[in-house]
Amino acid sequence: MATTQEPMPAKIVRWITKILVVAIFSVTGWLPKLVLREQSQPLVEALEGYGGQAAVYGIAAAEIVAIVLLLIPRTAIAGAGLAAVMMVGAIGSHVVGPVGLEGDFFGVFIAACIALIASVVTGVLELKKGRRGAA
Repeated sequence: MATTQEPMPAKIVRWITKILVVAIFSVTGWLPKLVLREQSQPLVEALEGYGGQAAVYGIAAAEIVAIVLLLIPRTAIAGAGLAAVMMVGAIGSHVVGPVGLEGDFFGVFIAACIALIASVVTGVLELKKGRRGAA
């Protein structure tokens, strides 16, 4: 049985949303949490009652796992799902949790909202691609 190719616009959008999630997870995620640790100090303090630095390291590790899963075609759906779940948690920690929306945290909240939307779009397009059997 012949498989239907993925339409080029869907492929372009799928890759743009993947790259967007990877960029957000890198710029506001694992990079400042692991490499530029002084930038993550306000987050460490906000999460002090939830593990502090260990919690921040755990979040960074999960962000790296999501990036790797997103970039491997066979695991991209799982990566998109993990990214979406993490962004729901991030948004919740800003809105009703210990992080809040003051100062730089508001910008990170906006980035989390964008990453959530991009993760969901990526996941939907990956599912559609998988149903077509496209490579």
